Amino acid sequence: MVYSYKDLNKKGYSDYQIKRMVREKKLYLIKKGSYSTVKNFNYLEYIARKHPNAVITLESASYCYGLLREEKDFYRIATKQKDRKIHDEKIKQIFMTDSLYHIGIQVITYKGFQIKIYDLERLLIEVARNKIVLSYDDYHEIMDSYRKISRLIKKEKLNEYMKYFKDEKVKQRIKQELAI
Repeated sequence: MVYSYKDLNKKGYSDYQIKRMVREKKLYLIKKGSYSTVKNFNYLEYIARKHPNAVITLESASYCYGLLREEKDFYRIATKQKDRKIHDEKIKQIFMTDSLYHIGIQVITYKGFQIKIYDLERLLIEVARNKIVLSYDDYHEIMDSYRKISRLIKKEKLNEYMKYFKDEKVKQRIKQELAI
């Protein structure tokens, strides 16, 4: 489990007690102000705790949903356009227009912790919008996976989301790839 320094203080641990638990390996320092109860913590859990407004997207979300077989060595997240830049070598940040940022966000339990992630319909739009950002192999693997689960895609919801995106190329790309 990942905790912030403030979380540990709220649980009644003093600075001295936190440092002692780190020395005794009952707690592990991830980065300044962030701790884990296990040495091999899940970095996605750290991101969800450290950056509560970050939404998991593209390759990272595709992996969480099982649309991509191989986990990347980085995490792609979306934040609002005016949010601060996240300086972390494992995070690739996309600044999203505020009006588009909220569309399709859901909170799911992933491997025992809560994350914000775009739903399948919004993720499909993001993949189509960001085809150039994704590697050729990743794009085609994700689209192949979408074809296999196309019956799970809610067409009405997808069409509702598409109203917010002005780019006709995205709509045509989705129609062409999935024959929707």
